[in-house]
Order: sequence, then structure tokens, then C-alpha cells
Amino acid sequence: MENTFYDYGKPEGVDGEKLLDLMDEGHTPVSLWALTNLDVNENDEILDIGCGSGLNLKRLHEKSSKAPSFGIDHSTTSVRKSILMNRKDVDEGNIVVEEGNVLDMPFEDEQFNIITAFETVYFWPQIVNSFKEVKRVLKKDGVFFLVFETNGCANEGYEKIANEQGCIFYNENQLKDFLFEAGYEKVTIYLRNRKDNKKVIRKITSVDCTQEIVEDNFEGDNYLDELKSEKYTPSSEWMCILAQK
Repeated sequence: MENTFYDYGKPEGVDGEKLLDLMDEGHTPVSLWALTNLDVNENDEILDIGCGSGLNLKRLHEKSSKAPSFGIDHSTTSVRKSILMNRKDVDEGNIVVEEGNVLDMPFEDEQFNIITAFETVYFWPQIVNSFKEVKRVLKKDGVFFLVFETNGCANEGYEKIANEQGCIFYNENQLKDFLFEAGYEKVTIYLRNRKDNKKVIRKITSVDCTQEIVEDNFEGDNYLDELKSEKYTPSSEWMCILAQK
């Protein structure tokens, strides 16, 4: 199966189902690491945007089982696969998965405590407007949680090909600026240097920035050998961001 970056942005059909399985396998380490930086309460109402296969939606609902959880994706195949992944909870009304566009989501104002986006913002249209729409459905004290396997891109040739396919590898400064432009007031950025096994935490408001460097020692990381080899990776840093109104 030959994939393009567009396939990653909107998997469809049989090949799309296979791609979603591969993405689950490849993205699980960064997703599990990122979730260690997110506090989830059992009563939090959660929305996962670009829910893909529904695996992260399942992980999140296990932490917030006393409230309904929602997933949205613009891929029909992803919606169907996400429903199958969470069949029991969907049948019982605990999880709702819908097809939709991040620019115009079918939810009430200030509905969600937590809104997540795992490995999907690369493909979002009109990114500032998308972030504004997320803010619309986020509660005043809620958290918008963004997860990335790469902090920018270290290879210009690779980046050019990705851009042509609708994939943009944003870096931390670009994302911070987009979030502030969209009206978020506080941004916390977690960066994990996979090679040195260290985590950098930057807490940023419109007026100040603090930074902390800690040893991460995340277990289950299967990327270290890859980083030491000649195999190309877009970035040696994982990144997740907490944005608040």
C-alpha cells in the first residue's frame, strides 16, 4: 500500500482502515507520554477532534467514565472505525462519534472540560479560525490539549513534499502564536527530547514565560534506536500543549 500525506489527513476505504491501524501502532508511544501531562477527572466531558480509530477516545473515556465523551472526524472511515472500537460505550450512550469539520462543530458553546487533538492539527484548515472554534465549545476553565510527534521539521525537502500534500509541521512558536491570536490566554508547552530522555516545560502567558527542565525516563519508548540510526525522522522532539482561555 502506498500512502500520501493526504491519506494521513483523511483516511478512507480499505487502505484507510489499514492506515489507521498503522497510525495507532506508531503513535501510541507519543500518545501515552502526552497523557501523562494531562489531568483528567472522572466527571470531565471530553471531545477528541480527529478521533481516527477511536483508540485515544477510548483511553480518555476510561479516565472520565462518569461523563459522556465525544469524538469527531471528517473521515467517514474513521468515524465508522471509531464507533467499532468503542461499540459497547457507543451502544450505551456513553460515547458519541460524529462526522464533522473542525471549523464548524455541532456542539454547544462552552460544552467541554477537555478537548484533545492527537497528531491531527498538521492538516487543519484556517488554523487560527479552527482554534477559535475549539475555544467556542471549551468551558471557561477547560483545557485544549494538542499532541505532536514532531516540533517543526528538520528537513526542508521532506517539509516541502509534506506541505504540497496539505501537511504542515508547525513548531512550538508558531502554535503558541496561533493560540494567542485565537484568544487563549495561557499556554503550557511540554517538549520531550527523545534522544536525551529529557522533558522541557514552558509555561507562557502574554506577559511572561517560565521554563523547567526535568528528566523524563518514559518507559516503553521504542524510538531511541531509530534516532541513533541514519533513518530520517522529522524531529527528535515530542510535543504536547495545554491551552486555556
